[in-house]
Amino acid sequence: MDQDNQVSPVRIELRQHRRCLVSKTCLLSFAPFAPTLSFAGDVEGEGVVLNLSPGGCKIGSEAGVKVGDAMSLIILLPGETCPTAVDLALVRWGKGLYFGVEFVSMGNVEQDRLRQFLASAPAVE
Repeated sequence: MDQDNQVSPVRIELRQHRRCLVSKTCLLSFAPFAPTLSFAGDVEGEGVVLNLSPGGCKIGSEAGVKVGDAMSLIILLPGETCPTAVDLALVRWGKGLYFGVEFVSMGNVEQDRLRQFLASAPAVE
């Protein structure tokens, strides 16, 4: 086949927010959102935030979670002494020891703290 006729794949980015790198000291803990909602994974767990955006994050954890699990998060951002709470997060994808969550509900103070942190964090390439 002639190289001029080859079509290179096009990647369409569906993310709404810029992802930022965080240090490996960015820890979190999670628990089921509410007893009435389905949570097929571990009752609670801990993990490391690998990248972060205003809309969600990628987590490394040995805890077993499933896509669709609803959880509350407590994130300790690097350099912060007060943890940031996410009232409701949904697991959107999972692969091995990693999973991604979407932040569905969090307080205004927490949103502001997260935005300030992300304003100075390096973007993921």
